[in-house]
Amino acid sequence: MDFVIITKKEFDWILHNRDKKELSIKVDFGLKEVKVRIEADKAVLDNRFILSFDQRIKSKFCYMLEKTKFSPMAFFSEDTKKFYKLIPTSDWPSLAIGSVPMHKICLGSPYQDTLQKIELIKPRGKVLDTCTGLGYTAILASETSDKVMTFEKDENVLFLAKLNPFSKKLFEKGNIELKQADISEYISRFGDNYFHAVIHDPPTFKLSPPLYHLDFYKELFRVLKNKGRLYHYVPLYKVKTGFNFPLRVKNRLKQAGFKILKFMPQKNAILCAK
Repeated sequence: MDFVIITKKEFDWILHNRDKKELSIKVDFGLKEVKVRIEADKAVLDNRFILSFDQRIKSKFCYMLEKTKFSPMAFFSEDTKKFYKLIPTSDWPSLAIGSVPMHKICLGSPYQDTLQKIELIKPRGKVLDTCTGLGYTAILASETSDKVMTFEKDENVLFLAKLNPFSKKLFEKGNIELKQADISEYISRFGDNYFHAVIHDPPTFKLSPPLYHLDFYKELFRVLKNKGRLYHYVPLYKVKTGFNFPLRVKNRLKQAGFKILKFMPQKNAILCAK
């Protein structure tokens, strides 16, 4: 598809500088620079994308600008009955399903959020990434690993990933194998002691309860090699009601056989070993 991605930040900047007639601006979350020509009530980007100044743009949305079409990178799926959108941040965009962002965007940086996970587990060899999302974890893990197998069951998430320039390597790197499947069902196909590391970064419990069940943790333990590590992202589910969800996850992991190396509920993380 032929398009550029802009946010309210770029739109406001063009509007503020419309008296200059010609200028340059970075689009696609800063990855691409294009020329802008101002014409009365519109801007023409890269000599082909027409952006009307009458557009109403919201700060927490990303927008796709095609030749004369301007639309938010957000939609409602009748199949899942969920709303999906890309959210602009200080660097890599985040994904939201419903009202739930898939990264700790309060940090302002999905890149740093993902990098912290990678630096904690230090993946190598064969790695299992249980939940692809926009593919950031798989992409960074692939830089130090022989192979990364990553799973995403929701085609709507993959649709947005294919539009996101920062997800491009997910579909191009030779040592990343992406499967559109539910890992809680697919995992039984793997043999014992198959992976050197497992990165388990699931959506919140409300969206994917099976990914927090003891039976699934036992499967993760089974497919992990001896001395292999598991990183588990743990949301603060029902924390405002006094429910200690991270502690419950920790206890289930121990029941499954894991040794707890680091328990960091304040960082939404548990690091384990087999």
